[in-house]
Amino acid sequence: LGSTTGIIVTLSEVATVTGSPQLSLETGTNDAILDYTSGSGSTTLTFNYTVTTGDTSIDLDYGGTSSLVLNSGAINDAAGNSATLTLASPGASNSLGANKALVVDGIVPTVLSVSSNSANGYYNEGDTLMFTVTFSEAITVTGTPPKLTLETGITDALADYYSGSADTTLVFRYIVANGHSSTDLDYTDTTALVLNSGSIADAAGNAATLTLASPAAVNSLGANKALIIDTTIPVITAVTSTTPDGSYNAGDTITINVIYSESVNVTGTPQLTLETGTVNAVIDYSSSTGDTILTFRYIVTSEHESNDL
Repeated sequence: LGSTTGIIVTLSEVATVTGSPQLSLETGTNDAILDYTSGSGSTTLTFNYTVTTGDTSIDLDYGGTSSLVLNSGAINDAAGNSATLTLASPGASNSLGANKALVVDGIVPTVLSVSSNSANGYYNEGDTLMFTVTFSEAITVTGTPPKLTLETGITDALADYYSGSADTTLVFRYIVANGHSSTDLDYTDTTALVLNSGSIADAAGNAATLTLASPAAVNSLGANKALIIDTTIPVITAVTSTTPDGSYNAGDTITINVIYSESVNVTGTPQLTLETGTVNAVIDYSSSTGDTILTFRYIVTSEHESNDL
């Protein structure tokens, strides 16, 4: 993209050019129209071609035998004879395609989607997640590796480039740090992918467009994956009881509730030790209420005593 080359049309004799003859090249969806640049008074006319966005050709040639036109100008010999403008058929002997092997790539690589190789679910401090940024064509990373900024609460996280140069997919690595939080992990915005003084370009040297889909939109990380970041440690905020104040005898049941700052999952059988005099009571976990309240049931025995349990 942006490269310029001179296309040379050789005539059988010296010609004089007036006005601006044009040459059409076959460059994909939109043909390139080249204006005459120089060569009047010689046998070779030059038409400069600059590759523009969207141009593509695996072997550059003009579109047909009538691709050279006067465009209200003139190409004449010294006697005033108008030159015949018929070209060799594209790809045939003496054509541009036969004489040169010019590959045109004016297609700029773009980001198609952002996803992750990590499974959906919860992640906490120290866990590693891998993200994939898929481009429209193979690209090469050079210089200082790029970074991807993630929305992780008060402090945004930077995912570092990990691998993928010379492929269509770049891999970034993120290690969850203390304080990071997200109910559905995504990058910060459409400009979250940055070069970081490096480069991302295709084989032709076209710098990739790094614009991402809007967070949570189709093809975004948030839309493609359900990754939950939670580094907040649940803490006990209170221990209380739903049993009324009063005196209790052997055989009575007292419900003890341990309340946490957030929902917790219980495995196995946690225990709570109560101060009940000479012999302490050890009671087993019974159930959860709303996932933030753990319930323990205590049955008073004859050797237990307490003035304020």
